[in-house]
Amino acid sequence: MRKILYSLISLALLVACQDVFESPPQALLEVKVKNVDTLNTRKPKVSVYGVGRDSIWIYQVETDVFRLPLCSGDTTSYVVLLDSIADTLSIIHSNELIFESAETGFYQESKILDIEHSFNRIDDYEVTDSAVTKNWHENIQLYIHSLPADAN
Repeated sequence: MRKILYSLISLALLVACQDVFESPPQALLEVKVKNVDTLNTRKPKVSVYGVGRDSIWIYQVETDVFRLPLCSGDTTSYVVLLDSIADTLSIIHSNELIFESAETGFYQESKILDIEHSFNRIDDYEVTDSAVTKNWHENIQLYIHSLPADAN
């Protein structure tokens, strides 16, 4: 009888612990890529690496929309390869720690203050929404130069 009682208590504790340790929501920066040449609708092959970190966020994905995390500091930098042409993208932001619940804890929301970038493939940018929240939506549009017709 005791073994059954101990088994039931252990099982209840195991189930209770699973509920307590849910992961918190994650606020991600959403970037949309648009060609400066409006006739070009080809999606670039995107790779994104974190600067100063051993991280590959995206690797060789053909897309025009991608999401990236922002660090807890005030500047987050990436190397963005668009069809193997590298640009740097630095996001200057302020952060706020948000309490979600006792089960999930805290998560970070950010506000974009400024953006710096190199001009290899990226021509310009537009901040469409400066609030980087747990509700994922477009924050930045990157306008890129089209590749020459003979480029693969």
